[in-house]
Amino acid sequence: MEDIEKTDSIKISTKQFGELEIDKSSIFNFKDGLYGFEDLHRFIIINEEETEPFKWLLAIDDPSIGFPILSPYYIDPAYSIMQDLDPEKHVLFLIITLQDEKGNITANMKAPLILDVTDLEGKQIIILTEKYATDFILNKKAMD
Repeated sequence: MEDIEKTDSIKISTKQFGELEIDKSSIFNFKDGLYGFEDLHRFIIINEEETEPFKWLLAIDDPSIGFPILSPYYIDPAYSIMQDLDPEKHVLFLIITLQDEKGNITANMKAPLILDVTDLEGKQIIILTEKYATDFILNKKAMD
């Protein structure tokens, strides 16, 4: 841990992305972690051309844990979390499940991630409305 504080970057080894050198200025701190992963606090966003528009939220302290994420506006251009957010400062993402028990790709629209790109802080909230589901099916058209 001390080495992390002395340098401007850290190196991690991942199964999916190989060896990564990460600039500390791109690490988001999730003070409360994520639901089900409360002990993980530091994450980075990985962009890969092959998986666009999906991105990856990767845990720095356990690089074996990563989540595909997607902007909610790809799914619902009118997506609203009932909070005032500064579009210059805040970015929303949804955690994606690539295959649920039925083989569907789903998005958790009820518990979005809010990333503060200015302060490099992140949090996951639960929206208190029945409008959004935790398992919104993305590939519904393919099933019809």
